[in-house]
Amino acid sequence: MRRYFRSPKDFASLFRKHFLTGVFVMIPFLAVAWIMGKIFAALWTLHLLIPEEWKPIYHFDPLVAQLLNFAITIGLTGVFAFLVSSLGWFSKRIIGVRVLAFLSTLVQRIPVVRAVFSSLNQLLKTMASGDKQQFSRVVYLEYPRKGTWALAFVTGPAKSPLGDKEKFINVYVPTTPNPTSGFHLVVPESEVRDSKMSVETAFKTILSLGLASDEAGAR
Repeated sequence: MRRYFRSPKDFASLFRKHFLTGVFVMIPFLAVAWIMGKIFAALWTLHLLIPEEWKPIYHFDPLVAQLLNFAITIGLTGVFAFLVSSLGWFSKRIIGVRVLAFLSTLVQRIPVVRAVFSSLNQLLKTMASGDKQQFSRVVYLEYPRKGTWALAFVTGPAKSPLGDKEKFINVYVPTTPNPTSGFHLVVPESEVRDSKMSVETAFKTILSLGLASDEAGAR
Protein backbone atom coordinates (compact mmCIF):
# COMPACT_ATOMS: atom_id res chain seq x y z
CA MET A 1 0.00 0.00 0.00
CA ARG A 2 1.25 3.43 -0.91
CA ARG A 3 2.14 5.62 2.04
CA TYR A 4 0.80 9.14 1.71
CA PHE A 5 2.38 10.44 4.91
CA ARG A 6 5.94 9.77 5.94
CA SER A 7 5.47 11.34 9.36
CA PRO A 8 2.87 13.11 11.50
CA LYS A 9 4.52 16.37 10.46
CA ASP A 10 3.71 15.65 6.80
CA PHE A 11 0.11 14.89 7.73
CA ALA A 12 -0.18 18.12 9.74
CA SER A 13 1.33 20.15 6.90
CA LEU A 14 -1.02 18.64 4.30
CA PHE A 15 -4.02 19.04 6.61
CA ARG A 16 -3.17 22.70 7.23
CA LYS A 17 -2.76 23.33 3.50
CA HIS A 18 -6.11 21.75 2.62
CA PHE A 19 -7.82 23.46 5.54
CA LEU A 20 -6.66 26.91 4.43
CA THR A 21 -7.66 26.13 0.84
CA GLY A 22 -11.09 25.11 2.08
CA VAL A 23 -11.40 28.34 4.05
CA PHE A 24 -10.61 30.47 1.00
CA VAL A 25 -13.07 28.47 -1.10
CA MET A 26 -15.75 28.90 1.55
CA ILE A 27 -15.29 32.63 2.24
CA PRO A 28 -16.80 33.92 -1.07
CA PHE A 29 -19.88 31.72 -0.61
CA LEU A 30 -20.28 32.84 3.01
CA ALA A 31 -19.98 36.46 1.91
CA VAL A 32 -22.73 35.99 -0.68
CA ALA A 33 -24.88 34.14 1.87
CA TRP A 34 -24.35 36.95 4.41
CA ILE A 35 -25.36 39.64 1.92
CA MET A 36 -28.42 37.69 0.80
CA GLY A 37 -29.33 37.08 4.45
CA LYS A 38 -29.22 40.81 5.17
CA ILE A 39 -31.42 41.52 2.16
CA PHE A 40 -33.87 38.76 3.13
CA ALA A 41 -34.00 40.03 6.73
CA ALA A 42 -34.78 43.54 5.50
CA LEU A 43 -37.53 42.21 3.25
CA TRP A 44 -38.90 40.10 6.11
CA THR A 45 -39.56 43.23 8.19
CA LEU A 46 -41.53 44.92 5.41
CA HIS A 47 -44.72 43.14 6.42
CA LEU A 48 -44.65 45.22 9.60
CA LEU A 49 -45.51 48.23 7.45
CA ILE A 50 -48.94 46.75 6.68
CA PRO A 51 -51.58 48.48 8.87
CA GLU A 52 -53.15 46.24 11.51
CA GLU A 53 -56.66 46.90 10.18
CA TRP A 54 -55.61 45.36 6.86
CA LYS A 55 -54.70 42.01 8.36
CA PRO A 56 -57.52 40.92 10.73
CA ILE A 57 -56.85 37.26 9.91
CA TYR A 58 -53.57 37.55 11.85
CA HIS A 59 -55.56 37.59 15.11
CA PHE A 60 -57.21 34.20 14.49
CA ASP A 61 -54.40 31.69 14.08
CA PRO A 62 -50.65 32.24 14.75
CA LEU A 63 -49.76 29.57 12.19
CA VAL A 64 -51.76 31.36 9.50
CA ALA A 65 -50.04 34.61 10.45
CA GLN A 66 -46.61 33.00 10.08
CA LEU A 67 -47.54 31.52 6.72
CA LEU A 68 -48.82 34.89 5.53
CA ASN A 69 -45.63 36.58 6.69
CA PHE A 70 -43.59 34.01 4.80
CA ALA A 71 -45.71 34.38 1.67
CA ILE A 72 -45.40 38.17 1.82
CA THR A 73 -41.63 37.91 2.23
CA ILE A 74 -41.31 35.54 -0.73
CA GLY A 75 -43.49 37.83 -2.81
CA LEU A 76 -41.46 40.91 -1.88
CA THR A 77 -38.24 39.02 -2.64
CA GLY A 78 -39.59 38.23 -6.10
CA VAL A 79 -40.56 41.86 -6.58
CA PHE A 80 -37.08 42.95 -5.48
CA ALA A 81 -35.41 40.56 -7.94
CA PHE A 82 -37.73 41.76 -10.70
CA LEU A 83 -36.95 45.42 -9.96
CA VAL A 84 -33.19 44.77 -10.02
CA SER A 85 -33.51 42.93 -13.34
CA SER A 86 -35.68 45.74 -14.68
CA LEU A 87 -33.02 48.24 -13.64
CA GLY A 88 -30.43 46.26 -15.60
CA TRP A 89 -32.71 46.18 -18.65
CA PHE A 90 -33.55 49.89 -18.31
CA SER A 91 -29.86 50.86 -18.01
CA LYS A 92 -29.21 49.46 -21.51
CA ARG A 93 -31.92 51.54 -23.17
CA ILE A 94 -31.31 55.04 -24.55
CA ILE A 95 -33.48 56.79 -21.99
CA GLY A 96 -31.98 54.67 -19.22
CA VAL A 97 -28.45 55.60 -20.25
CA ARG A 98 -29.41 59.28 -20.19
CA VAL A 99 -31.13 59.06 -16.80
CA LEU A 100 -28.21 57.20 -15.23
CA ALA A 101 -25.74 59.64 -16.77
CA PHE A 102 -27.73 62.53 -15.29
CA LEU A 103 -27.80 60.90 -11.84
CA SER A 104 -24.08 60.13 -12.07
CA THR A 105 -23.39 63.77 -12.88
CA LEU A 106 -25.34 64.88 -9.81
CA VAL A 107 -23.51 62.43 -7.53
CA GLN A 108 -20.12 63.42 -8.92
CA ARG A 109 -20.75 67.03 -7.91
CA ILE A 110 -20.57 66.04 -4.24
CA PRO A 111 -16.92 66.64 -3.21
CA VAL A 112 -16.19 63.56 -1.07
CA VAL A 113 -18.70 61.15 -2.55
CA ARG A 114 -17.62 61.65 -6.16
CA ALA A 115 -14.19 60.07 -5.62
CA VAL A 116 -15.65 56.93 -4.07
CA PHE A 117 -18.48 56.77 -6.61
CA SER A 118 -16.17 57.16 -9.60
CA SER A 119 -13.75 54.50 -8.36
CA LEU A 120 -16.47 51.97 -7.60
CA ASN A 121 -18.28 52.73 -10.84
CA GLN A 122 -15.14 52.16 -12.90
CA LEU A 123 -14.27 48.98 -11.00
CA LEU A 124 -17.75 47.50 -11.41
CA LYS A 125 -17.84 48.39 -15.11
CA THR A 126 -14.50 46.66 -15.60
CA MET A 127 -15.66 43.54 -13.74
CA ALA A 128 -19.03 43.47 -15.52
CA SER A 129 -17.58 43.94 -18.98
CA GLY A 130 -15.16 41.05 -18.59
CA ASP A 131 -12.67 43.01 -20.66
CA LYS A 132 -9.35 41.41 -19.79
CA GLN A 133 -7.53 44.12 -21.71
CA GLN A 134 -8.01 46.30 -18.63
CA PHE A 135 -5.39 44.08 -16.99
CA SER A 136 -3.55 42.80 -20.03
CA ARG A 137 -0.26 42.02 -18.29
CA VAL A 138 0.77 40.69 -14.92
CA VAL A 139 4.22 41.79 -13.84
CA TYR A 140 6.54 41.70 -10.85
CA LEU A 141 7.38 45.06 -9.35
CA GLU A 142 10.08 45.70 -6.76
CA TYR A 143 7.74 47.14 -4.14
CA PRO A 144 7.56 48.44 -1.42
CA ARG A 145 11.36 48.20 -1.06
CA LYS A 146 14.38 46.77 -2.80
CA GLY A 147 14.50 42.99 -2.71
CA THR A 148 10.75 42.59 -2.23
CA TRP A 149 8.64 41.78 -5.28
CA ALA A 150 4.90 42.30 -5.62
CA LEU A 151 2.41 41.22 -8.27
CA ALA A 152 1.06 44.14 -10.27
CA PHE A 153 -1.34 44.59 -13.17
CA VAL A 154 -0.40 46.82 -16.09
CA THR A 155 -3.36 49.08 -16.88
CA GLY A 156 -1.82 51.09 -19.72
CA PRO A 157 0.92 53.48 -20.82
CA ALA A 158 1.70 56.63 -18.85
CA LYS A 159 3.38 59.94 -19.51
CA SER A 160 6.82 60.37 -18.05
CA PRO A 161 6.57 62.38 -14.82
CA LEU A 162 10.11 63.62 -15.50
CA GLY A 163 9.35 64.80 -19.01
CA ASP A 164 12.05 62.61 -20.54
CA LYS A 165 11.78 59.95 -23.25
CA GLU A 166 11.84 56.96 -20.90
CA LYS A 167 8.77 54.76 -21.25
CA PHE A 168 6.47 54.69 -18.21
CA ILE A 169 3.42 52.53 -17.49
CA ASN A 170 0.46 52.62 -15.11
CA VAL A 171 0.34 49.64 -12.76
CA TYR A 172 -2.13 48.56 -10.12
CA VAL A 173 -0.69 46.82 -7.06
CA PRO A 174 -3.54 44.98 -5.28
CA THR A 175 -3.68 44.12 -1.61
CA THR A 176 -4.30 40.60 -0.36
CA PRO A 177 -6.66 38.89 0.16
CA ASN A 178 -8.88 41.73 -1.14
CA PRO A 179 -7.65 42.70 -4.63
CA THR A 180 -10.29 45.43 -5.02
CA SER A 181 -8.13 47.72 -2.89
CA GLY A 182 -4.55 48.61 -3.71
CA PHE A 183 -2.20 51.24 -5.06
CA HIS A 184 -1.84 52.96 -8.41
CA LEU A 185 1.78 53.60 -9.40
CA VAL A 186 3.48 55.15 -12.41
CA VAL A 187 6.77 53.31 -12.94
CA PRO A 188 9.38 52.95 -15.68
CA GLU A 189 8.62 49.91 -17.81
CA SER A 190 12.25 48.85 -17.47
CA GLU A 191 11.74 48.32 -13.73
CA VAL A 192 9.09 45.62 -14.03
CA ARG A 193 9.52 41.96 -14.92
CA ASP A 194 7.04 39.91 -16.88
CA SER A 195 5.52 37.24 -14.62
CA LYS A 196 4.33 35.03 -17.51
CA MET A 197 1.20 34.60 -15.41
CA SER A 198 -2.40 34.92 -16.56
CA VAL A 199 -4.75 37.44 -14.96
CA GLU A 200 -6.88 34.61 -13.54
CA THR A 201 -3.86 32.91 -11.97
CA ALA A 202 -2.68 36.20 -10.50
CA PHE A 203 -6.05 36.84 -8.87
CA LYS A 204 -6.11 33.27 -7.55
CA THR A 205 -2.64 33.77 -6.07
CA ILE A 206 -3.65 37.02 -4.37
CA LEU A 207 -6.94 35.68 -2.99
CA SER A 208 -5.24 32.55 -1.57
CA LEU A 209 -2.36 34.49 0.03
CA GLY A 210 0.04 32.71 -2.31
CA LEU A 211 -1.16 29.17 -1.56
CA ALA A 212 -2.44 28.76 -5.11
CA SER A 213 0.55 30.39 -6.77
CA ASP A 214 1.56 29.24 -10.23
CA GLU A 215 5.01 27.78 -9.70
CA ALA A 216 5.55 27.51 -13.42
CA GLY A 217 5.11 31.25 -13.83
CA ALA A 218 7.18 32.25 -10.81
CA ARG A 219 10.77 33.33 -11.12
